[in-house]
Amino acid sequence: MNKHALKVYGRLVEFLKDANKWAEADVELVELAANMRAEIDSLQEFIDLHGTTYEVITRTGEVMHKHRPQHQQLTDARTRYLTILRDLGLTPAARSKVQQVESEENVLDVLLGSK
Repeated sequence: MNKHALKVYGRLVEFLKDANKWAEADVELVELAANMRAEIDSLQEFIDLHGTTYEVITRTGEVMHKHRPQHQQLTDARTRYLTILRDLGLTPAARSKVQQVESEENVLDVLLGSK
């Protein structure tokens, strides 16, 4: 992970812990999300600088506008990132669907209370 992805990773872990939805099993998925976000930010920076299209002169001398490949990559990356956020329960609609991870103390309380 690059420096930007590491910052995003830390933020995502913090969000998940605050929502009581963090589990060690999610490490790889959170890493993937952090890398996706870093890629999105990099692609967005490119698009902001160069635009979504470029001009090409055809064989007949006409000007043709084409979409930059980075624009499609940005769109695809956003879709994948949103899917990961949903899986982690970090979108408004997904928050209620993803169960909270019980802390060890809560499990212990339940076990002791059931005896």
